[in-house]
Amino acid sequence: MVAEEHQIGLYISIPVYFCVLGGCAFWANRRMAKMEHDNVNDKLTAHYLGGRDFGVFLTAGTVFASLFSGYTVIGVPNEAYNSKGWSSLRWLGFIWGVVFGYLGTGIRLRKSSNIRNHQSPVDFITDRYQSQLLRYTTVFLQVVPAVIYLAAQVAAIRSTFNAMFELDAGTVYPVIIIMLVILIFEWLGGLSCVAATDSLQALVMFFSFVAVPSVIASRLGVGWKDLDPSSYPRPEYYQVSMQSVVSFLAWLHRNRGSCIVKTPTKETQWDFWQFSLSGFAFFTLPHLMQRTYAANDLGSLRAGYTAMTLANWFTMPVGCFIGTVGVQLLNGESVPSPFSAVMETLMDAGGFAKVVGVIAATASLAAIMSTADSLVIAISQLVTVEIAYPLWPKASPKKMGWLGRIVSLLAVVVALLIGLIWKDGISALGAIQFPISTQAVPTFLFGLFTRSSKTDIHPWCLSAGALSATVYVFAIYFGHIKSAASPRPINAGITAFALQLALISFLEGMRRLLGISQSSSSKEPREDIDEQSPNTIVLLYPERPAWDVPKLKRFGAHTLSPEKVWKSMEGVHEPMANLSWSILMLTFISLLTPLVAENQPPIDETTGTFSSFAPPATVGGIPWWAAKILIISLLPCLLLLDAIWKTPNHFPVDEKRIEQEGIDPDLVELTLYEKGRRTSYDEQNLLVCSRRSMISTSMKNLGLDKLPSEDLESTASRRRLSALVLAASAQHQLEDLAEEGESEAV
Repeated sequence: MVAEEHQIGLYISIPVYFCVLGGCAFWANRRMAKMEHDNVNDKLTAHYLGGRDFGVFLTAGTVFASLFSGYTVIGVPNEAYNSKGWSSLRWLGFIWGVVFGYLGTGIRLRKSSNIRNHQSPVDFITDRYQSQLLRYTTVFLQVVPAVIYLAAQVAAIRSTFNAMFELDAGTVYPVIIIMLVILIFEWLGGLSCVAATDSLQALVMFFSFVAVPSVIASRLGVGWKDLDPSSYPRPEYYQVSMQSVVSFLAWLHRNRGSCIVKTPTKETQWDFWQFSLSGFAFFTLPHLMQRTYAANDLGSLRAGYTAMTLANWFTMPVGCFIGTVGVQLLNGESVPSPFSAVMETLMDAGGFAKVVGVIAATASLAAIMSTADSLVIAISQLVTVEIAYPLWPKASPKKMGWLGRIVSLLAVVVALLIGLIWKDGISALGAIQFPISTQAVPTFLFGLFTRSSKTDIHPWCLSAGALSATVYVFAIYFGHIKSAASPRPINAGITAFALQLALISFLEGMRRLLGISQSSSSKEPREDIDEQSPNTIVLLYPERPAWDVPKLKRFGAHTLSPEKVWKSMEGVHEPMANLSWSILMLTFISLLTPLVAENQPPIDETTGTFSSFAPPATVGGIPWWAAKILIISLLPCLLLLDAIWKTPNHFPVDEKRIEQEGIDPDLVELTLYEKGRRTSYDEQNLLVCSRRSMISTSMKNLGLDKLPSEDLESTASRRRLSALVLAASAQHQLEDLAEEGESEAV
């Protein structure tokens, strides 16, 4: 609760904040209108991907705000205060896992998007595996967790806003109004608006994360170094304890000061390790994949990766600081929202401290909204493009854009219903959402990193494994984790992931033993490809019913095989392609687990404090094992920064090699103009076809399918070939060819 005398500042800061957000929405609406007027992007590309030209600052801001949500600002401090103490530093390992997965897969997904015009988060799977069953399985694994995640933001907005203004906990009209504001902003400016407001919200959160611990230490005189284990209100936090919030509060009510908290160390550290690894699956969330496609170039994505990596240091440790120092400030009292209570204590100090407290309270709302708006537009894109558009394939992108707005409204309504009805708290929603998202990981990893068609996995095996693992997630969560009084430290997502890998291996092994539907190496003509064209789609697994084969013309005239994915990455530094690097990264994340004996040192049962003969070992006022987590975190951080530093700003193009040896036309990257020419669900991109045809013709004329020729007469032709690949000097010619093709089609 925020006292009435402090609410005046919130009455000023929150309306001002919303007015600035309105300005961002106005700017984004004008920007989107300009893109459509300039005929650079179709409606869907402009709305859902912001024109694919987010620069360094916009990409870094929107990635930061999308990742570090309301739970970062409010949940981590509350978790540290209520139950976990310094064990809440587990979030450091979780974020290292997030960056590991996002960086490791993002570079390759970005490249595939550049050569195949992938727009939806599911397009890569559709193009790569050519299976409707696997496609809709992936849609399910992205939409359902996103809706649950959005519902968690609804619950967070209600609890935060109601606590700020001392409203009844059951009051719903504020959260409904805020969600409608988010919806209107998304309608007006699409992803451009979301990214702009995210960047503003990131600045507010950044200021809060930096200012709050500094002001607490300077004005309130309490920092980590000032804590004394012998007088700390909750000495058990100096032990390795990860008691749940509910059980700890129940213990506090019954036996405060009279007993020792006992937590099996093996179980708690097992849970710590699994939680750290589970962050890897974050890259499968659709709103993060949208940023991969919306960035202008690799340089912009590098800025996003760097922001995620560095921000981990001033977000998660700060949340732990607020919670653990808050125990000292509030004397360990049971309060509904420790974060709000600490901020009110800060406001009581007056002056600059009060200003910081008001901004931090506003930042908590900003953090939740930044994640909510990202999820709304991600859900809208998935449902509109992957479910509605195939049912209405001839509809124009403009019509689908309006349909997308209706989908956004429905997503908000569903999330409101779930978030307002759900009574088990935000953490319980996250406990089911993240495990479901994790089940999309094997499909993406196999699709991105399988070396050849001979070792490829059949899409039905992947789909069966993912769906079976999802059933397991629901069963283990509702059947054991949620219902058992003392559940075992089973991470539903990690154990389901292991189960899925085992099941996929078994199914694929049986398929190969029985010789069912072996991968095709011959060209199978497709009805959705022009019969007069020499280009045909090769179905990797042709012996399947027709209903399982999706429309593929929009991606290109040839198959995106495993070999083509790897060939497209030649000359590009990508860390996850290096198995040794990946193993080292996983090892560093695993080392963050405390790995210490349980409940040491012991607490005197009669006094409820540590024995003077065996005081806890501390470093700078915090437990030594917590200091170890902070120090070891430097290892994954430096490893990630090194990988980011080695990532180029643009995918390399060797012009000299192109002039001498030619290039596979299918690996030529599309320009922004070529990417934004979609007029229906699955039409051929004539502009791209024209340029690639010209490249093939130029190579044939130069004899590049034979030994390279070095005669001077071919120099100009070779330079023209290089220009065609780079799309530097042939834009007008390509546009004319595309217009001729469109006229012939009519």
